[in-house]
Amino acid sequence: MLLAKDIVPIEGALIRVLEHVPGTKAQKQEYFLTRGIRVPRTNYDALWEALTARLHHSGVASAVFELLRIRMPSRLKELLRQAERGRAVNLRAFEPAIVTNFLFGNGNLRRVGELFLEDVRSAGVTIGKVPTLQRAAIRRTKPYEIALSFAGEDRAFVDGVARELSSAGVRVFYDAFEKVNLLGKDLTAHFAEIYGKRAHYCAMFISQHYVRKAWPQFERQHAQARALAEKWEYILPIRLNSSEVPGISSTIGYLDARGLSPKEVAEILHQKCRNQPL
Repeated sequence: MLLAKDIVPIEGALIRVLEHVPGTKAQKQEYFLTRGIRVPRTNYDALWEALTARLHHSGVASAVFELLRIRMPSRLKELLRQAERGRAVNLRAFEPAIVTNFLFGNGNLRRVGELFLEDVRSAGVTIGKVPTLQRAAIRRTKPYEIALSFAGEDRAFVDGVARELSSAGVRVFYDAFEKVNLLGKDLTAHFAEIYGKRAHYCAMFISQHYVRKAWPQFERQHAQARALAEKWEYILPIRLNSSEVPGISSTIGYLDARGLSPKEVAEILHQKCRNQPL
């Protein structure tokens, strides 16, 4: 258990950790909002002060360590696992700042690194793993649980899926639900943000129309770029016919919607949204 007497002397080190955890200030702000804490984005010192006003020093340190476990770079994960097992840690000439926050140049743990491992042990979790309830909280920081990508010719079917998902309480991006929000926006920039960053899953409704139309190709390119950067199945391919999509491997699990109703497809997507880990 972290104690204030251990945290106060290294407060500056913890602020640097908070600064160097991967992600923007806005993403970190959203994370703390899932814990019911509103924090500023001005600078990390002010963010820390706002957190200590609510959580006190030991609570803030635990929250920062939890955020790090969620967003931990693979390099830091590898080194901390070695240190945890008592193995010698050899640093490269140039390491990310988050690594040098935790380890001296000789590979020994800094005090903040020792406290992080203590916190991991007391929480009963593995480095890089996040408990299910915390994963669910982080999922809520994304505006949409699922974005629907489709060709206009297939709208009648997709509309039924979107309305069933919405009725089930799923936060779905479907353009017909966003008419006011889309008014006046640069759609290329906005859709790049939606399909590249702002949804947890992208349901891709594949047909001969989807393969040849310009907007679906644009959405698909951003979704595929996102999929390459993620470690879970971001793209959920749904076959409306036998058409193949460039870049989508034939070995990926497809949902064959031929013979299924929009409600049946929505039920499967609903289950995927709610049951799968980050």
